[in-house]
Amino acid sequence: MKNYSLVLTVLFSSMLTGCAVNLPFNNRLNYTSVSQLSEIQKTKEVITIKWNPNTFPQRIDVQGADGFVGGGSRTRIPTGVALSSRIEEALSQFVQLSPNGNPLTITVESARSGFEYSAGIFNVTPAIDVANVTFTATFEYKGEKWSKTFTSKLKDPKIGGSSQTGLLDSAWDDIAVQVAKDVALHLNK
Repeated sequence: MKNYSLVLTVLFSSMLTGCAVNLPFNNRLNYTSVSQLSEIQKTKEVITIKWNPNTFPQRIDVQGADGFVGGGSRTRIPTGVALSSRIEEALSQFVQLSPNGNPLTITVESARSGFEYSAGIFNVTPAIDVANVTFTATFEYKGEKWSKTFTSKLKDPKIGGSSQTGLLDSAWDDIAVQVAKDVALHLNK
């Protein structure tokens, strides 16, 4: 009887612990986003990007899916890595980035990558089918300072999602394009 209760306890506790999900994220802008940025007038400004906190470009969040309680949906979401690399790439489409440039300081007030995903018996590969990204930052360049919140809310119309990470990647791309267009407005005054 002892062995039976031990087996049941182990089995029951293993079902409650869930599992970690590791998804293959991309940290580059997609072609559509780069095409959108080609509309921005190029400037002769040479800038260097200073992130505050300086650890933001390495930030990886370990979190669960929105609206889900438990360990089964916990995964590593590279919010800082994805947003910083995309924002830098987006800005490089119309300004020259150089360590010797004028500093553009981006103070990250908050950055959150929310998601929902589907996985189950018939869909064993988890797919993000709702992405909700918010990025709030204060920018400072040549004495001018401004703050803004950027949001991107995307939903995949296909049940089960069409890509494991594509929707969250697209939301990060959308934020990077929004940030680049906003910075361009301030640089091209």
